[in-house]
Amino acid sequence: MSEKPIVIALAGNPNVGKSTLFNTLTGSHQHTGNWPGKTVEQARGRFDFLGQTIDIVDLPGTYSLAAQSLEEIIARDFIVSDQPDVVISIVDATNLERNLNLTLQILEMTDRVVVAVNLIDEAKRIGIDINAEKLSKTLGVPAVPIIATTGQGVPQLMAAAVDVAKSVRQTAPFRINYGIDIERAISSIEKTLHQQNVLRRSRWLAIKLLEDDPEIQEAFHKGNLSECCPQETEHTFDGDALISVAEQAAYLGEAMNPDAKVAIISQRFRQADRIVHSVVHRQAGSSKNSLTERVDRIITDRFWAWPIMLFMLAAVFWVTIAGANVPSDWLETFFTWLAHVTRQLMITWNAPWWLSGVLVDGFIVGTGTVIAVMLPPMIIFFTLFALLEDMGFIPRVAFNLDKVMHAVGSQGKQCLTCMMSYGCNVTGVLTTRIIDNEKDRLVAILTSPFVICNGRFGAGIALAILLFGANATPVMISFVLLSLMLVFLVTWGLNKTLFRGEQGGFVLELPPYRKPQFGVVIWRTLIDKIGKTMWRATEIAAPASILIWIFGNVPHGVPFSQTLVGRLVHVLSFVGAPLHLSGEMVTSLLFTLPAKEIVVPSLSMTYGLQSSLADSNTLLNSLSHSWSPLTSYTFMVFYMLYLPCLVTTWAIWKETRSWKWVILGNILPLSVAIVVTWLVYNGGILLGFH
Repeated sequence: MSEKPIVIALAGNPNVGKSTLFNTLTGSHQHTGNWPGKTVEQARGRFDFLGQTIDIVDLPGTYSLAAQSLEEIIARDFIVSDQPDVVISIVDATNLERNLNLTLQILEMTDRVVVAVNLIDEAKRIGIDINAEKLSKTLGVPAVPIIATTGQGVPQLMAAAVDVAKSVRQTAPFRINYGIDIERAISSIEKTLHQQNVLRRSRWLAIKLLEDDPEIQEAFHKGNLSECCPQETEHTFDGDALISVAEQAAYLGEAMNPDAKVAIISQRFRQADRIVHSVVHRQAGSSKNSLTERVDRIITDRFWAWPIMLFMLAAVFWVTIAGANVPSDWLETFFTWLAHVTRQLMITWNAPWWLSGVLVDGFIVGTGTVIAVMLPPMIIFFTLFALLEDMGFIPRVAFNLDKVMHAVGSQGKQCLTCMMSYGCNVTGVLTTRIIDNEKDRLVAILTSPFVICNGRFGAGIALAILLFGANATPVMISFVLLSLMLVFLVTWGLNKTLFRGEQGGFVLELPPYRKPQFGVVIWRTLIDKIGKTMWRATEIAAPASILIWIFGNVPHGVPFSQTLVGRLVHVLSFVGAPLHLSGEMVTSLLFTLPAKEIVVPSLSMTYGLQSSLADSNTLLNSLSHSWSPLTSYTFMVFYMLYLPCLVTTWAIWKETRSWKWVILGNILPLSVAIVVTWLVYNGGILLGFH
């Protein structure tokens, strides 16, 4: 077996099957994380192919390498750094022309390229035949037809990649002729670069300077090419000379009509079109994506789009809520049994009261409550969402809602982050990575906590049934509608104040409808979304539950009013008075910051009805008789809105790396919660509710 692994990078547009190929190759031998210093997720894996160890890196999906988005910068920097021994450019056989635009850019950066023509089965189904051999000769690199979902052609693809990486197979990449004027400018800039000892990728650098690439321009003006061309670090450059080169390129580019940037991009698409016409044959009478087009006439219709989206959203919520009841009861029964068994063991071992309390009533019961409430709905919701995404339905939701979001200064992709926030605000915040525009991404992060997550929704249902009986359903619907209204209002407000400026748009491919890969989707959902989110939630909920128990039982054996919880209730009674929230209510909400799911047991502690987070039946019976409908609704409004949980706060920090946005991400929902709660209570009084 070779000692040095071959590093292969997978590059391609979104929705071309890149991740599917990655999963096919690596199986379970993969790990995910973030690119160094970046919030975009990377996936790496290792496997053996015919005795050769392969390290494979799944680059972010991107339509271009123009460094206009974080994904483009990451993909380009990794390729230009010479870290990969070979780049596999994956293209969609049903949409070859658009995909070749990225491939042609990759060929300008490196000779070590293999093209994987994926989805050839779908192409044949709609009457498209691709001559892979002719495509290979035209591009000057191997082109291998594959079906990533079944593995067809994948061994041949890997064999070609290994041969290119080991220089067993030589390549002669296709070079675009950009026309007399641009080619003359490229040659002039290259000549100047050679005089400055910039020898590698001089043509690519010249093209990027003519395109007015912001990162390349910045590198030249700084006199430091290490970031855009790490291979050139062995030379010392004349900073003034590099600035002169950048200015020369800017002058040459602007002197053209149209300017060089427009001409270069246009020529790439023209070349892609010529290549496609030479290698693609369409059968007579075939209609590209005919099924997709027919379905989209309904799904994206101005009228039918809305009832269809609302029906799908309602169906997902109904299945999630209805389907989670039984497994949640099973988990609750299990943790109750575990707590009982552990308590008996503590008694048998004569363990001190504080150890038994911390372990059983704090850790097992508190953490078990979070898991029992969160895990089943998360599994159902995220799996359904992932399946709809894999089918191609979710991108249509973003497309349909783009006009609505545009009206409040945002874009359709924010709606996708809101949908993910229904499952968990943490996941909603992390999902904002799909938004290219930084302004829109920050707005989406700051508004995600306004969406009622699964934790609040599940606990809210229990409270609503207790407090409102038969009216629980309309009460919960009112909270969902309220949260959506606030998302729109806060988005509009942020874009009119903090984020004033050019409104960001977005490019989102509408992929063809496909049968979802159930196994891959479920596995990816369980590991990447549910597993990670639950682990983070448990990490915070466990110590928080123990702390709450300690607060309710120290000092030991004293009346409730003298415990730490009792004293805290007394102090915080003044804080909630303007909103007609009692000290018990405010303290319980403070305790739920680690995990919103523990609101009922937290209320039990703060009302002094028990010294454990366990069975809360006493509390439920008590509150249903002592709280008025207006008091109940006021408390629930504040509970639904007041602050994001600590895990969500952590996610905001992770995605922004700025305390400014973390603080604003907490102040904003708290301020809105105070205003809305005050309006609800006083409005209720005016309407005669007591």
